Amino acid sequence: MFNKIAFICFVLFSVNSFSQKTRVNAFNRDFEKYRSTTVFDYIHDDFDSTKLVWVADITVEFDTIIPGMIGECFKELKEKANRLGASGFRVTESDLESIGDQKFISISTYWLRMEDRDENYSLSQSNTIYLFGLLGYHQSISGYPISLNDSEFIVHGLTYHSYEFIDDQRIHLLLGSKSRGAHEHIHIKDGMKPRFFYFNLVKGSFKNAWISEYKENYGMFLSQILKKESK
Repeated sequence: MFNKIAFICFVLFSVNSFSQKTRVNAFNRDFEKYRSTTVFDYIHDDFDSTKLVWVADITVEFDTIIPGMIGECFKELKEKANRLGASGFRVTESDLESIGDQKFISISTYWLRMEDRDENYSLSQSNTIYLFGLLGYHQSISGYPISLNDSEFIVHGLTYHSYEFIDDQRIHLLLGSKSRGAHEHIHIKDGMKPRFFYFNLVKGSFKNAWISEYKENYGMFLSQILKKESK
């Protein structure tokens, strides 16, 4: 009896936690998948389109935004694209603000040869730092209090800031207070990859703040769907 109740609770929790639907809007009937892939690269806008094979257009729809939902949507898009044989993507359209079940993220997916991946990645080289807010809505605070060198500001939920720096510049990133907050020291070098930082802030802990990083492909995905705040 206990196991049955536990199973029912698990099913209800799974359904209610993340409610999204993924669909293929269009696909390339001439594309022949010949290799399984787990790669899912962001395709830079300036990458040579003649080296890409379009595979499919995919949309994920969802009815609410809670922490974890956007990550789950990205995972669903990646898995669907990989099953179709795609190894890269571009975001084509998104809406995170509509009321009800009208929220969506649409991507175009492509097959990219492994030998061309370095060329695509090289186009993303920049001295840019991205700072992401909570991927949801804050319940008790307006956002994350951030200090970047001498600038202090709030990074709100479902938004991001981006800053470009010059070679050899040193950056001090602080979340929260100087005594209990989190610090990150960044040394800018020409030819580096962009960095994608996100934050955690909790109450009642001796150390109440953490700074972490997203991987590049997910970071670029977020930069295409979230609202960019002015500096």
